[in-house]
Amino acid sequence: MKQSTLGAYIRALRVQQKMTQAQLADKVGVTDKAVSKWERDISFPDMALFPQLADILGVTVNDLLTECVEEEQPSRLLQIFEMSHDIRTPLHIILGSVRLAEINRKDEELLQHYLESIRISGEYLLQSIDRLMKITWRDRAEIADKRYPSNVQELGEYLSRQPEQPKNSVPEYDFSGRRILVAEDIPMNREIVAEILKHTGAKMEFAEDGKICVDMMKHAPAGYYDMILMDIMMPEMDGMEATKRIRKLVDPEKASVPIIALSANVYEKDRNMALEAGMNAFAEKPIFINQLLETMRAFLNNNR
Repeated sequence: MKQSTLGAYIRALRVQQKMTQAQLADKVGVTDKAVSKWERDISFPDMALFPQLADILGVTVNDLLTECVEEEQPSRLLQIFEMSHDIRTPLHIILGSVRLAEINRKDEELLQHYLESIRISGEYLLQSIDRLMKITWRDRAEIADKRYPSNVQELGEYLSRQPEQPKNSVPEYDFSGRRILVAEDIPMNREIVAEILKHTGAKMEFAEDGKICVDMMKHAPAGYYDMILMDIMMPEMDGMEATKRIRKLVDPEKASVPIIALSANVYEKDRNMALEAGMNAFAEKPIFINQLLETMRAFLNNNR
């Protein structure tokens, strides 16, 4: 098994930027000793530091991760990095379900539904953390406990029951007369977005994947949809490809519809890829309600 080359790569980039170990440590917010250990392959930088470290050294996160790849074996760090989506998705569902439960606390049937969603998502999150620990400690054994969903898609299937739509809450934003197309494959996520938007007066339609979203845009009259909230990771066609196809539609009004990315992938490279694909803005999961609505308001106001 060959040694990781990340340490040598960091050192070479640091020298290229004419920085001392102390200067790099100060910029990243760690000790000189930590940088020294990285460069001698005694330890890896914390994963949370990778985006900041990449920016300081003038490279991408993927550039750093490439230097961590071991012979005939995917990098442990790369696996951990990619698991962020598996962690943020159930967190989005948990926080959204808590919000819905607060709004509908007097409806016992809905409360039970939201509690079940929280329980299943929590179990899935626990399994994700178990997998993360096994990767960290180089234990490649498969986790065979099938009490928990094994991936985000399966988590969506567990949460596919659709109760009657919730009630209550006071609107803070007025999107009356606006029609929003929401592209999201997980039913519970669709329900969370529906609850957030329904109090704004907006009309909503849903697409279960990118392909359906593109088809709905093609067949709708020009100006029918005022905005698309686009999930990134979906079956059949992901949000990136769907956005590219919408931007290529012949009708200029359809092709220019505001598209806001909704994604549990929140690193700078993900945001850049979304913008490069033609999206107008990026909102992260778990959803921060006011942040999302403020972003929507800016584009809806400009589009009227």
